[in-house]
Amino acid sequence: MAEQNNTKLNRYQILMIVCLVVLLFTIVVDYMLISALSAIIVPELHLDTSQFGILVGAYGVSAAISSLISIALIDRFDRKSYLLFFYIGFLVGILACGLSPDYNILLASRIFTGLFGGVVGAICLTIITDLFDLKHRGRVMGFIQMSYAAGQIGGLPLALKIANDLSWNSAYFFIAGLGIVVAVLIIRQMEPLKKHLSENTSKRRFSESLSIVKNPKYWSVFGNNSLIVVGDIMLLTFDSLYMSTNLGLDIEQVPLVYLVTGGVTLVFGPIIGRLADHFGKYKVFLAGSLLTATCFLVYSNIESLSFGGIIAIHVLIFIGINARMVSSTSLGMSLPKVHERGSFMAMDTSIQQLAAGISAAVVGSIVAIDLERIEGYFYLGILMVVLYGITSFLMYRIHLQVNR
Repeated sequence: MAEQNNTKLNRYQILMIVCLVVLLFTIVVDYMLISALSAIIVPELHLDTSQFGILVGAYGVSAAISSLISIALIDRFDRKSYLLFFYIGFLVGILACGLSPDYNILLASRIFTGLFGGVVGAICLTIITDLFDLKHRGRVMGFIQMSYAAGQIGGLPLALKIANDLSWNSAYFFIAGLGIVVAVLIIRQMEPLKKHLSENTSKRRFSESLSIVKNPKYWSVFGNNSLIVVGDIMLLTFDSLYMSTNLGLDIEQVPLVYLVTGGVTLVFGPIIGRLADHFGKYKVFLAGSLLTATCFLVYSNIESLSFGGIIAIHVLIFIGINARMVSSTSLGMSLPKVHERGSFMAMDTSIQQLAAGISAAVVGSIVAIDLERIEGYFYLGILMVVLYGITSFLMYRIHLQVNR
């Protein structure tokens, strides 16, 4: 399917957006669930913050390894076949998580899940870049971001409800069941995507695929995206536990926070995408950075906050996060050439996942549970402000490179 230059999206493109949103929905729910379950898993499995940080980070490290290997492989195969292979492997890992009886087996299951699930996002972004030109990508990424909001609205609260009423293992069975339905949807609705194969990428050696590492303009994107992920990990890893311990929120109210937050960000996702297309990706990125950094700095330094206040500050934080992700992704995808897109996305994902895995473990060592209260959370807010300043500089460089 060739890239479209008309002002409207055709029916097949719209169908692909729907398919990818639903697929990424399951990836997002799984990715967010482990952090959201911190208030349940930590006491039930008798973990300290370092162990839980390793549990969260294991997914990212294994995902980074598989994404690195995919650099030489992703452009050699039909996008649809490659996507299905890794997505089905991801579902097997989810089932293993649900069957895990203790910490060690759960850790091994998260590693296996990361080996497959970590590549899915890169394949989806590659498909988006193949199907949509730059002037449409902000809008498309706005819709893709709906998968994150939808995960918060429906998937994550429902999974947490299942975990509260039954067990945390049952939450993974819920994701696996939904994922099987999604896999069938992709098999039946998505057409093979082979345009990139005409560029003779199937004959490229691994060393040629790694040539993207030598391109200095790509490293602004790699560095920017990885630091964005680090900032998000700092916020999310112990957010559920922070709300239930430091802020005294009832564990039954935690799903409602994600439900309301997701509902608002679901509405704002397409709006942010259109704003990015209209006013420019860099300006929207700066606005989102300022909003999120300010709110989290306040959030990480408060002693108490009402239920409504917790919801309000989460809404603002996630609007800012979505603004950063939509604008940075849609702009960064414009740099690689057609035959390098898959390798570029795989490398970008690998670095992001590695950064996420390491940062989750580091966060576990920065904060600690002292007398059933998280200590040191404010330091995460300070680190986020520093990271946001660095990413704003890198985003400016990407903006200049794309608009030369």
